[in-house]
Amino acid sequence: MSPLLKQGQSLPAICETHRDELPVSDRIIYAYIDAGLLDARNIDLRQKLRRPERKKSGPVLRVDRKCHIGRSYEDYESYRELHPDAAVCQMDSVIIHPGGQAILTVFFTTCDLQLMFLRERNTSASVTEVFQKLRRALGAEGYCRLFQVLLTDRGSEFTDPSRIETDGETAGRECRVFYCDPMNSNQKSNCERNHEFIRYIIPKKTAKESYTEDEVRLMMNHINSYPRKKWNGQAPIDLFIKIYGQETASVLGLKKIPSDSINLTPALLK
Repeated sequence: MSPLLKQGQSLPAICETHRDELPVSDRIIYAYIDAGLLDARNIDLRQKLRRPERKKSGPVLRVDRKCHIGRSYEDYESYRELHPDAAVCQMDSVIIHPGGQAILTVFFTTCDLQLMFLRERNTSASVTEVFQKLRRALGAEGYCRLFQVLLTDRGSEFTDPSRIETDGETAGRECRVFYCDPMNSNQKSNCERNHEFIRYIIPKKTAKESYTEDEVRLMMNHINSYPRKKWNGQAPIDLFIKIYGQETASVLGLKKIPSDSINLTPALLK
Protein backbone atom coordinates (compact mmCIF):
# COMPACT_ATOMS: atom_id res chain seq x y z
CA MET A 1 0.00 0.00 0.00
CA SER A 2 2.60 2.55 1.08
CA PRO A 3 4.72 2.66 -2.12
CA LEU A 4 1.63 3.15 -4.30
CA LEU A 5 0.21 5.86 -2.01
CA LYS A 6 3.55 7.68 -2.24
CA GLN A 7 3.31 7.45 -6.05
CA GLY A 8 0.15 9.56 -5.87
CA GLN A 9 -2.43 6.80 -6.25
CA SER A 10 -5.54 7.00 -4.08
CA LEU A 11 -6.33 4.40 -1.46
CA PRO A 12 -9.69 3.39 -3.04
CA ALA A 13 -8.01 2.85 -6.42
CA ILE A 14 -5.26 0.70 -4.88
CA CYS A 15 -7.81 -1.35 -2.96
CA GLU A 16 -9.85 -1.88 -6.12
CA THR A 17 -6.81 -3.14 -8.03
CA HIS A 18 -5.57 -5.41 -5.22
CA ARG A 19 -8.92 -6.38 -3.68
CA ASP A 20 -8.18 -10.11 -3.72
CA GLU A 21 -4.87 -9.61 -1.90
CA LEU A 22 -6.09 -7.38 0.95
CA PRO A 23 -7.31 -9.03 4.17
CA VAL A 24 -8.95 -5.87 5.54
CA SER A 25 -11.36 -3.16 4.41
CA ASP A 26 -10.53 0.35 3.17
CA ARG A 27 -11.70 1.78 6.50
CA ILE A 28 -9.28 -0.41 8.44
CA ILE A 29 -6.40 0.69 6.22
CA TYR A 30 -7.28 4.35 6.88
CA ALA A 31 -7.19 3.52 10.61
CA TYR A 32 -3.76 1.89 10.21
CA ILE A 33 -2.45 5.05 8.53
CA ASP A 34 -3.91 7.24 11.30
CA ALA A 35 -2.22 5.03 13.87
CA GLY A 36 1.14 5.24 12.10
CA LEU A 37 1.29 1.50 11.42
CA LEU A 38 2.21 1.94 7.74
CA ASP A 39 5.11 3.75 6.09
CA ALA A 40 2.56 5.97 4.32
CA ARG A 41 1.18 8.88 6.33
CA ASN A 42 -1.94 11.01 6.04
CA ILE A 43 0.11 13.59 4.14
CA ASP A 44 0.49 11.00 1.36
CA LEU A 45 -3.30 10.79 0.91
CA ARG A 46 -4.90 12.92 -1.76
CA GLN A 47 -6.22 16.23 -0.49
CA LYS A 48 -9.27 17.99 -1.91
CA LEU A 49 -8.33 20.18 -4.85
CA ARG A 50 -8.39 23.82 -3.82
CA ARG A 51 -9.59 26.10 -6.58
CA PRO A 52 -8.43 29.71 -6.15
CA GLU A 53 -10.59 32.50 -7.48
CA ARG A 54 -9.83 33.12 -11.11
CA LYS A 55 -8.35 36.48 -12.01
CA LYS A 56 -9.84 38.39 -14.89
CA SER A 57 -7.60 38.57 -17.92
CA GLY A 58 -7.16 41.36 -20.40
CA PRO A 59 -8.68 41.59 -23.88
CA VAL A 60 -8.55 38.43 -25.98
CA LEU A 61 -8.32 37.82 -29.70
CA ARG A 62 -11.31 36.00 -31.17
CA VAL A 63 -10.98 34.59 -34.67
CA ASP A 64 -14.73 34.50 -35.35
CA ARG A 65 -16.82 36.76 -33.13
CA LYS A 66 -20.03 35.09 -34.37
CA CYS A 67 -18.83 31.53 -33.85
CA HIS A 68 -21.32 30.91 -31.03
CA ILE A 69 -24.34 31.49 -33.28
CA GLY A 70 -25.95 28.10 -33.94
CA ARG A 71 -23.51 26.47 -31.53
CA SER A 72 -24.90 27.49 -28.13
CA TYR A 73 -25.60 25.06 -25.30
CA GLU A 74 -29.28 25.22 -26.20
CA ASP A 75 -28.34 24.23 -29.76
CA TYR A 76 -26.25 21.41 -28.29
CA GLU A 77 -29.20 20.07 -26.32
CA SER A 78 -31.44 20.25 -29.39
CA TYR A 79 -28.85 18.41 -31.47
CA ARG A 80 -28.53 15.72 -28.81
CA GLU A 81 -32.28 15.17 -28.84
CA LEU A 82 -32.13 14.53 -32.58
CA HIS A 83 -28.89 12.49 -32.36
CA PRO A 84 -28.95 10.71 -28.98
CA ASP A 85 -26.34 8.16 -30.05
CA ALA A 86 -23.74 10.73 -31.09
CA ALA A 87 -20.54 10.38 -29.03
CA VAL A 88 -19.70 13.54 -27.06
CA CYS A 89 -16.20 14.82 -26.27
CA GLN A 90 -15.57 17.71 -23.88
CA MET A 91 -12.71 20.02 -24.82
CA ASP A 92 -10.70 22.44 -22.68
CA SER A 93 -7.26 23.95 -22.04
CA VAL A 94 -4.94 23.59 -19.05
CA ILE A 95 -2.54 26.52 -18.76
CA ILE A 96 0.95 25.56 -17.62
CA HIS A 97 2.36 29.09 -17.73
CA PRO A 98 0.23 32.18 -18.52
CA GLY A 99 1.25 33.39 -21.96
CA GLY A 100 3.28 30.23 -22.51
CA GLN A 101 2.75 26.49 -22.75
CA ALA A 102 -0.72 25.03 -22.46
CA ILE A 103 -2.32 21.59 -22.86
CA LEU A 104 -5.36 20.96 -25.03
CA THR A 105 -7.51 18.25 -23.46
CA VAL A 106 -10.22 16.21 -25.18
CA PHE A 107 -12.34 14.09 -22.81
CA PHE A 108 -14.36 11.11 -24.11
CA THR A 109 -17.55 10.85 -22.05
CA THR A 110 -18.01 7.26 -23.26
CA CYS A 111 -15.02 6.02 -21.26
CA ASP A 112 -13.45 8.94 -19.29
CA LEU A 113 -10.28 8.85 -21.39
CA GLN A 114 -8.64 12.24 -21.88
CA LEU A 115 -6.29 13.04 -24.75
CA MET A 116 -3.64 15.67 -24.05
CA PHE A 117 -1.73 17.79 -26.57
CA LEU A 118 1.07 20.19 -25.66
CA ARG A 119 0.94 23.63 -27.29
CA GLU A 120 3.53 26.38 -26.99
CA ARG A 121 0.85 29.08 -26.90
CA ASN A 122 -2.84 28.96 -25.99
CA THR A 123 -4.13 30.24 -29.35
CA SER A 124 -6.84 29.22 -31.80
CA ALA A 125 -4.13 28.48 -34.36
CA SER A 126 -2.51 25.94 -32.03
CA VAL A 127 -5.88 24.22 -31.45
CA THR A 128 -6.53 24.09 -35.19
CA GLU A 129 -3.09 22.58 -35.77
CA VAL A 130 -3.81 19.77 -33.30
CA PHE A 131 -7.02 18.80 -35.09
CA GLN A 132 -5.41 19.03 -38.51
CA LYS A 133 -2.77 16.56 -37.36
CA LEU A 134 -5.45 14.29 -35.94
CA ARG A 135 -7.37 14.40 -39.22
CA ARG A 136 -4.26 13.38 -41.16
CA ALA A 137 -3.31 10.62 -38.70
CA LEU A 138 -6.78 9.09 -38.34
CA GLY A 139 -8.13 9.59 -41.83
CA ALA A 140 -11.60 10.97 -42.53
CA GLU A 141 -13.44 7.88 -41.31
CA GLY A 142 -11.46 7.57 -38.09
CA TYR A 143 -11.72 11.29 -37.39
CA CYS A 144 -15.51 11.30 -37.83
CA ARG A 145 -15.90 8.27 -35.62
CA LEU A 146 -13.92 9.76 -32.73
CA PHE A 147 -15.01 13.38 -32.89
CA GLN A 148 -18.75 13.50 -33.53
CA VAL A 149 -19.70 16.23 -31.05
CA LEU A 150 -17.25 18.54 -29.26
CA LEU A 151 -18.47 20.64 -26.32
CA THR A 152 -16.19 23.39 -25.05
CA ASP A 153 -16.16 26.73 -23.26
CA ARG A 154 -15.98 30.18 -24.83
CA GLY A 155 -12.23 30.65 -24.52
CA SER A 156 -10.57 32.59 -27.34
CA GLU A 157 -8.59 29.52 -28.37
CA PHE A 158 -11.84 27.84 -29.46
CA THR A 159 -13.17 30.64 -31.65
CA ASP A 160 -12.31 29.02 -35.00
CA PRO A 161 -14.72 26.04 -34.89
CA SER A 162 -15.18 25.68 -38.65
CA ARG A 163 -11.52 24.60 -38.97
CA ILE A 164 -12.26 21.77 -36.52
CA GLU A 165 -15.59 20.77 -38.02
CA THR A 166 -14.70 20.94 -41.70
CA ASP A 167 -12.18 19.12 -43.87
CA GLY A 168 -10.09 21.83 -45.53
CA GLU A 169 -9.82 19.85 -48.77
CA THR A 170 -13.38 18.61 -49.24
CA ALA A 171 -15.14 21.39 -47.27
CA GLY A 172 -17.39 18.68 -45.84
CA ARG A 173 -18.51 18.95 -42.22
CA GLU A 174 -17.13 16.01 -40.22
CA CYS A 175 -18.21 16.88 -36.68
CA ARG A 176 -20.07 19.51 -34.64
CA VAL A 177 -18.66 22.03 -32.15
CA PHE A 178 -20.88 23.54 -29.44
CA TYR A 179 -20.23 25.97 -26.57
CA CYS A 180 -21.22 26.03 -22.93
CA ASP A 181 -23.19 29.02 -21.70
CA PRO A 182 -21.05 31.95 -20.49
CA MET A 183 -19.60 31.34 -17.02
CA ASN A 184 -21.02 27.80 -17.02
CA SER A 185 -18.04 25.53 -17.55
CA ASN A 186 -19.79 23.08 -15.21
CA GLN A 187 -21.76 22.07 -18.31
CA LYS A 188 -18.62 20.12 -19.23
CA SER A 189 -17.79 19.15 -15.65
CA ASN A 190 -16.37 15.71 -16.48
CA CYS A 191 -13.51 17.29 -18.41
CA GLU A 192 -12.91 19.86 -15.67
CA ARG A 193 -12.78 17.24 -12.91
CA ASN A 194 -10.31 15.09 -14.82
CA HIS A 195 -7.88 18.03 -14.90
CA GLU A 196 -7.34 17.31 -11.20
CA PHE A 197 -5.02 14.46 -12.26
CA ILE A 198 -2.95 16.84 -14.38
CA ARG A 199 -2.54 19.19 -11.43
CA TYR A 200 -1.29 16.32 -9.28
CA ILE A 201 1.63 15.96 -11.72
CA ILE A 202 2.00 19.60 -12.85
CA PRO A 203 0.95 21.71 -9.85
CA LYS A 204 0.17 25.36 -10.38
CA LYS A 205 3.03 27.76 -9.61
CA THR A 206 5.55 24.92 -9.25
CA ALA A 207 5.62 23.67 -12.86
CA LYS A 208 8.92 23.28 -14.67
CA GLU A 209 9.97 26.02 -17.08
CA SER A 210 8.96 23.88 -20.04
CA TYR A 211 7.70 20.42 -20.94
CA THR A 212 8.10 18.20 -24.00
CA GLU A 213 5.46 16.38 -26.03
CA ASP A 214 6.90 13.08 -24.80
CA GLU A 215 6.45 14.16 -21.18
CA VAL A 216 2.84 15.19 -21.74
CA ARG A 217 2.17 11.89 -23.54
CA LEU A 218 3.72 9.98 -20.61
CA MET A 219 1.50 11.88 -18.16
CA MET A 220 -1.55 11.19 -20.34
CA ASN A 221 -0.84 7.46 -20.31
CA HIS A 222 -0.34 7.29 -16.55
CA ILE A 223 -3.61 9.15 -15.96
CA ASN A 224 -5.59 7.09 -18.48
CA SER A 225 -4.21 3.83 -17.05
CA TYR A 226 -5.41 4.73 -13.54
CA PRO A 227 -8.31 2.39 -12.57
CA ARG A 228 -11.65 4.09 -11.82
CA LYS A 229 -14.22 2.92 -9.31
CA LYS A 230 -16.93 4.26 -11.63
CA TRP A 231 -15.96 1.59 -14.18
CA ASN A 232 -15.61 -1.25 -11.65
CA GLY A 233 -11.85 -0.94 -11.48
CA GLN A 234 -11.27 -0.69 -15.22
CA ALA A 235 -9.00 2.02 -16.58
CA PRO A 236 -10.20 4.52 -19.22
CA ILE A 237 -7.60 3.24 -21.69
CA ASP A 238 -9.03 -0.29 -21.43
CA LEU A 239 -12.53 0.97 -22.19
CA PHE A 240 -11.28 3.14 -25.04
CA ILE A 241 -9.59 0.17 -26.70
CA LYS A 242 -12.76 -1.90 -26.35
CA ILE A 243 -14.79 0.83 -28.09
CA TYR A 244 -12.35 2.17 -30.71
CA GLY A 245 -9.72 -0.57 -31.06
CA GLN A 246 -6.01 -0.96 -30.38
CA GLU A 247 -4.98 0.48 -33.74
CA THR A 248 -6.72 3.78 -33.05
CA ALA A 249 -5.23 3.88 -29.56
CA SER A 250 -1.74 3.39 -30.99
CA VAL A 251 -2.23 6.20 -33.52
CA LEU A 252 -3.12 8.51 -30.62
CA GLY A 253 -0.03 7.51 -28.64
CA LEU A 254 -2.00 5.66 -25.97
CA LYS A 255 -0.10 2.99 -24.04
CA LYS A 256 -1.24 1.07 -20.97
CA ILE A 257 0.87 1.54 -17.82
CA PRO A 258 0.85 -1.38 -15.30
CA SER A 259 -1.22 -0.47 -12.23
CA ASP A 260 1.64 -0.67 -9.75
CA SER A 261 3.85 1.55 -11.94
CA ILE A 262 1.35 4.43 -12.17
CA ASN A 263 2.76 7.65 -10.71
CA LEU A 264 0.52 10.67 -10.25
CA THR A 265 3.05 13.00 -8.62
CA PRO A 266 5.47 15.64 -9.98
CA ALA A 267 8.22 13.00 -9.69
CA LEU A 268 6.87 11.41 -12.89
CA LEU A 269 8.26 14.24 -15.03
CA LYS A 270 11.46 15.02 -13.16
